[in-house]
Amino acid sequence: MRLSPLGYYADFFISLALILGLGATALYPSTLEQSALWAAFFLTGFFLWTLIEYFVHRVLYHNVPWFESMHDAHHDEPNSFIGAPPIIGVVGILALFFLPFYFASYLLASGIASGVLAGYMAYMLIHHAAHFWNVKPSSPLYFLRRHHALHHHHHDLGNYGIVTSFWDHVFGTSLEGRRRSPRYELP
Repeated sequence: MRLSPLGYYADFFISLALILGLGATALYPSTLEQSALWAAFFLTGFFLWTLIEYFVHRVLYHNVPWFESMHDAHHDEPNSFIGAPPIIGVVGILALFFLPFYFASYLLASGIASGVLAGYMAYMLIHHAAHFWNVKPSSPLYFLRRHHALHHHHHDLGNYGIVTSFWDHVFGTSLEGRRRSPRYELP
């Protein structure tokens, strides 16, 4: 769906506010041990996001007709503000990663949900940068931008990861870019 600039950027700021709020309420006051545990839960949530992002992009966006037709709009107009309506992603993350863990431990629920939200923010930022920013080859974003560009412009399907190419390598969906041939061949 075509979004206004406000709708396009809304989830990024909502996610940031939620991470800060969840982190503050879980960690104030806390011990060093509780803070370290929250950080471990946060990193676990971030790692989970990368796997979820890979499978959502690979399975839903490229194989389920309803999602595929919406995702095709992004492939047809990659530099337009196209995406899911604001708040749907954030609500989904809270429903799947905060509520179930809340009954076990607020520290666990807050850390996991915050990590997944941070992954979602990284996804939004990197995906936006891949389509709208002109990054230098020395920039850390350059590799991820190139990885995503191959997803859009390669004749084979692959390169489903946005935040990381790790899962593309694990599941054999990594697309290699064209190798430059030497300008002059040596005898």
